[in-house]
Amino acid sequence: MMRYLTLLHAAMLIGYLTCPELEAQNKPVDFLPEGSYKVMGFNTTPLLVQLIPFNRSDPRVVGPYYVNWRSYMQNARGLKGFKISLGIDLSDANGEAVQAFLNFRLGFEGYRKISPRWGYTRGFSVMFSAGDFNTPGTKQDDNVFFGFGPHWGVDFFVSPKVSLSVETALVFGTASPQDFGVGGGPRFEFIPPVALNLNFWAPKRERRIIK
Repeated sequence: MMRYLTLLHAAMLIGYLTCPELEAQNKPVDFLPEGSYKVMGFNTTPLLVQLIPFNRSDPRVVGPYYVNWRSYMQNARGLKGFKISLGIDLSDANGEAVQAFLNFRLGFEGYRKISPRWGYTRGFSVMFSAGDFNTPGTKQDDNVFFGFGPHWGVDFFVSPKVSLSVETALVFGTASPQDFGVGGGPRFEFIPPVALNLNFWAPKRERRIIK
């Protein structure tokens, strides 16, 4: 519960610091004009949990991915494209809740607007994990895991080119064959929305056709 309160306070803090006084402007702002976009996202939770007063959350247990890259193309129903995520920690951690890990995800995703500032994402990915998914309550696990599954997220635009997002996912897969009998075999994982991502949106340049 403390971690989710931390994320709520962090979202409010970033929104307050980065959101311009758009309501004071005479003309409305289009937060996401039609077009194609590249999006680079960073997991800000490792920093934010250390800034929130009286917070006891472990700043290292912040979800499986540290960076997310999205590439969208515009179509009639919204944005469609690809998503790549990576999280890696090779340090030697002696705590019970943290261990070295490597997490990678590749998949497709769609984005649709709910309102000028809000939008939601959904997609499907294949995933690789060595170690664990770095979520609260995860037991130390040296297995190599391959899986696939859906994911869902929500974006909130604090400015025309910056958004905050959270995401959750379901993963179905299996551990590496050599580990069967020691946590191996078929597995089901739920990845909770423990990471608050700060995303930077950039329109793609139009390709020029050389005649």
